This record gives sequence, structure tokens and C-alpha cells, in this order.
Amino acid sequence: PPAWANFRDPMDALGARFRKVRQDAEDRAASISPETRAAYRTLGLEPGADRSAVRRAYSALVRRYHPDRNGGDRSYEKALQAVIEAYQQLRRAGGR
Repeated sequence: PPAWANFRDPMDALGARFRKVRQDAEDRAASISPETRAAYRTLGLEPGADRSAVRRAYSALVRRYHPDRNGGDRSYEKALQAVIEAYQQLRRAGGR
């Protein structure tokens, strides 16, 4: 919850808005397939992350695991392949 969650709001102006945002996020998360949820987990993201967050996470992980960045060390090949497959799954799912 936001920092103002314990704020006294007798007319519930702020709380009502927060409940709506949280409910929308829960509705989006419920509609995500298990494969897409696993792809978000592989990229280290919360389900429903936006496209720019997905691209940033993908780029960072590819840089970390690519053999050219690791002095030719191929021990991260499986991790790199999992990151690529996760990114492709998210692209197929609409990039949500």
C-alpha cells in the first residue's frame, strides 16, 4: 500500500481510489496464463509489468548471460536461453 494508507480519511476519498487500482491489478493478474506468469518470473518482474520494464529486464539479463560479455564462458547458456524464451512468450502474450 502507499505511504498514505494509514492516513485518516473520513470521506474515503483516497482509499476508494487505491482499492480501484488494486482491484484492477488483481483482475489483470488473474487473466495471465501460467506460461506468461513463469516468463515474468524468469525476467524477475511482477505479472502485468509494462512493455518498457520487460524490455529493460530482458536487455539486462541478456547482457549478463551472453558469452561475449562473459569472456566466452558458455556456462550461462541455459539461463540465456530461458531469458530469450521468456521474452518471446511475453511478446506473444501481448507484452503485458
